[in-house]
Amino acid sequence: MTGRTIKSHDPDLDQTILDMSSACHRLAIAEERVALAHRAENSHQLLPGAVAQAAAIRDTIAARAHRLNLKPFGLRLIIEEHERLRQKMGRRPNMEQLERAVEAAAAQLARLAQADAAHQYDAELVARRSQHMAGASVKAIEYLRACA
Repeated sequence: MTGRTIKSHDPDLDQTILDMSSACHRLAIAEERVALAHRAENSHQLLPGAVAQAAAIRDTIAARAHRLNLKPFGLRLIIEEHERLRQKMGRRPNMEQLERAVEAAAAQLARLAQADAAHQYDAELVARRSQHMAGASVKAIEYLRACA
């Protein structure tokens, strides 16, 4: 790659980035709306609409990703990195810059996934230990009451 544009490498990807960048932005807002609806007092009224809106946007992105033979999150990652680079550089990135940015983001996500898996294991271990201690403490109380 010699600094060629995304359009010269893959015109479909270039058009998809242009078309779906607003959809990704709307999806981020819709996902935030879902999170806020979960915390709201009248969540039973707000949640279904927020979830439906986010699902509709996800379906749109998934259909476009399928046309490129990508997973929807992969397309979102490409678009998010493209937007980040565009804002940082003040112009659209070339294919080489986009590829490096997506590789770096993927590596960061892999590290986060590994850390999350370790935290999940630790949390499960603590939960099992707590359940065991709770059961043992109930038996201890029963024993003390029987002795009294």
